[in-house]
Amino acid sequence: IENMTTAVIVQLVVAMTIMGFGSLGNSFIVLVFFLEYRRFRTLQSYELMVAILAFFSILYEMVAVLWLVVYWFSFCSYFGETFYKVTDTLIIFFTKSNYWFTAWLCFVYSMKIIKVKWKLFARLKQKISFAVRFMIIGTLLLCFSVSFPIVYGIRFRENSTEMCKNYYIATDEKVNSLAYFGMLSLMTSFLPLVLMLLSSLGIVIFLCRHSRNMSKNVTTSSSSSSDAHLAVAIMLICLIALYIACAGTALCVNLQVASGQFNVLIAIAYTNVIYTTVSSVILISGTVKLRTSFCRL
Repeated sequence: IENMTTAVIVQLVVAMTIMGFGSLGNSFIVLVFFLEYRRFRTLQSYELMVAILAFFSILYEMVAVLWLVVYWFSFCSYFGETFYKVTDTLIIFFTKSNYWFTAWLCFVYSMKIIKVKWKLFARLKQKISFAVRFMIIGTLLLCFSVSFPIVYGIRFRENSTEMCKNYYIATDEKVNSLAYFGMLSLMTSFLPLVLMLLSSLGIVIFLCRHSRNMSKNVTTSSSSSSDAHLAVAIMLICLIALYIACAGTALCVNLQVASGQFNVLIAIAYTNVIYTTVSSVILISGTVKLRTSFCRL
């Protein structure tokens, strides 16, 4: 028992340390853009998306701290099923919203960087600031609609020795559980990935096709613009690589949980913690305004 308690404390300390760095990074992002908004009363489309992404990461980390403590120390008997129904709904809502916000960030950057003469593309590019509002509202509605049904899949098993860890009813209704987690993965993991890949692929193709023109017209402005676009492309590729690693892990774990293997459930929490922390580092490193503000500290 002592060894088990020590292992739990070590895991909690590691998770809290990672979340601490993530909270600092995401809070820094939110603060920079908040001050930017106070100063100019407006934010660019990609800045708004980055700020919301960081803000939702902070909200997730706050809920994750409570969930990890209750999960590892088996405090669920003091809070009842309601605790898990609320926290699991919020965790799914925040994480899946972040997946979509990351995808929309890639899309917004593609609208900013890619230059083509298509009329439809040009109109969308002109109205991207207005479209971002619908992206945000649509994302929140979608993610809430797919996260709320989880409350019907949570029930304590009174005869279980690990009641706080085996609280899903997946083993009773495997078909429904697999259908739900399959739909959840499709709507909030696969579709965002498709949007990310298409957007980033468009940026890479555009930069490759125009690399020769950029090298011929060697001016200070064109050189700095080329470097900025390249930095954005690298940032998006890093975000996509992180997304594939974390979302892929979460997908595999979700399928195992749906089939009744609850001992791997904690892996999703750790995966989400890593995603929120590393994504903040990537955003600060890849965004000029954030990187400049960070270097001034």
